[in-house]
Amino acid sequence: MSIKKIIPVIATIVLIIFWTLLIRGCMGRNTLNKDQIIQFVLDNEELLNQAVEEIWGLDNHIHVVANTRFRPRPGTDFEGLYTSGTLDGQNVTKPLDNSILYELLRDGRIRRIGISRPNPHRGTTYQIQFAFNVRSARYRHGGIYFSRNDEPILFDGVRWRNPEEYRDGWVSYGYNFYYTERVVPHWFYYEMLFRSTRRPQR
Repeated sequence: MSIKKIIPVIATIVLIIFWTLLIRGCMGRNTLNKDQIIQFVLDNEELLNQAVEEIWGLDNHIHVVANTRFRPRPGTDFEGLYTSGTLDGQNVTKPLDNSILYELLRDGRIRRIGISRPNPHRGTTYQIQFAFNVRSARYRHGGIYFSRNDEPILFDGVRWRNPEEYRDGWVSYGYNFYYTERVVPHWFYYEMLFRSTRRPQR
């Protein structure tokens, strides 16, 4: 192979390596571990409480708030903040203009905000869940949630049968494991480890 043919190949390989490292670097800056997530709560408690007030003012059918930049929504013709939910059996996604929620979702550290409301059939209660980009193992999700009654709640707003149980650390949740702890009043840190047959070690 001549030098003229080798140079473009080498240039392409170098370019691919460069973009791979750049993307990983950007993702790395937006991922947080447990200590960083807890510190985020301590540093932004006032903003988070303001966000709760904004979220309670949204329509009842809305169960997700996110940013198309970090959580694209297929079929949408807009960019930025949006809400998603189910209304009359149909999925409804609309753009959202809200500076407080945008401040939390603007840099990708928080992937989405999930909203759970009381549902006797699902056993759910009020919960606002902020899912972070977690620097951890595969299948592990983590973040924070707001509990209106200041008691621990399971994943996706499922009511805990025994609120005192969370003090024991990881608990079985179907085939999964769940952990939560209070950070400040009404705000809890959580981790969910999916598809695990072994209790995680802390």
